[in-house]
Amino acid sequence: MPNDTKLLRVNFSDIAIGQSFYDPISAEYFVKRSPSHAAMISGIGDGTVLDEFEQDDAVGIGQN
Repeated sequence: MPNDTKLLRVNFSDIAIGQSFYDPISAEYFVKRSPSHAAMISGIGDGTVLDEFEQDDAVGIGQN
């Protein structure tokens, strides 16, 4: 996970629909669109193409 921000490690299932998160596998940011899909919003992603995630995939969310 990136070193420039503090991220809390959680499972994909813990993310709310509409919430953004960091995927350490692709090293990109996504927004959750459904219980099993998210759209990339960084890099080449424009938020329209869905990727499938498993419920137990580890992802990072910002700590407030």
